[in-house]
Amino acid sequence: MTKVINKVKLVNFKRFRVFTLGLQPERNLLIGDNESGKSTILQAIDLVLSGSRSKVDTLGLENLMNIDAVDEFLTSTRDYGALPQLQIEIFLNEQGNPDLNGLNNSDGVMCDGLVLRCAPMDDYSSEIEAVLKEADASFPFEYYSIKFVTFAGEPYGGPRRYLRHLLLDGASINNEYATREYVKSVYRATTEDSERHKHKNEYRKHKKLFRDDILKDINAKLDYYQFAIVTNNRSNLEA
Repeated sequence: MTKVINKVKLVNFKRFRVFTLGLQPERNLLIGDNESGKSTILQAIDLVLSGSRSKVDTLGLENLMNIDAVDEFLTSTRDYGALPQLQIEIFLNEQGNPDLNGLNNSDGVMCDGLVLRCAPMDDYSSEIEAVLKEADASFPFEYYSIKFVTFAGEPYGGPRRYLRHLLLDGASINNEYATREYVKSVYRATTEDSERHKHKNEYRKHKKLFRDDILKDINAKLDYYQFAIVTNNRSNLEA
């Protein structure tokens, strides 16, 4: 049976707070100005179809979450229950596979589809609340779960994928992959999950302080560009 994407829905993904795109069954062209979100839509589809947590980790949740949603939360009462979530839904045509069909979608209708959902981990609610109570609280990206599930609520990923796809992107090639993965393996073998979440949060916080305090004077001299410290997963504590 031909697999067709009927619709894509984005919530708090990069430039989009809430966005829905309907697609045609044969061919679709995305046309728009530079920085209008065309590549963002393709990236969202790629992430969901890949079912790859490592892709999300490599890109860095802090670079995928809508910045306005993050800023609004940090300038509000910072209640745990108000933490924004990131969600990408892929609505498919009828596939005849019960593992894909269900109500696990924002439309609340029985249909086939896949979803990537990034949300705070309730198991770490006390740690998250402690971070949010700090005077200079940073957003707790490190305490978010990354889940790939079907509309039937079935997890998927790795070898278990429902659609074959190919996204051609020359910028994604990484020559330091082997070294990075080895360092990650050693670090993960000697630390607990709770330690790693705390380490990453503190490391990113110190980078932000360096930007705000040390680079402040030089940035004050610039009009259109600012110096900053890279915070994505390629430059995190493990890297």
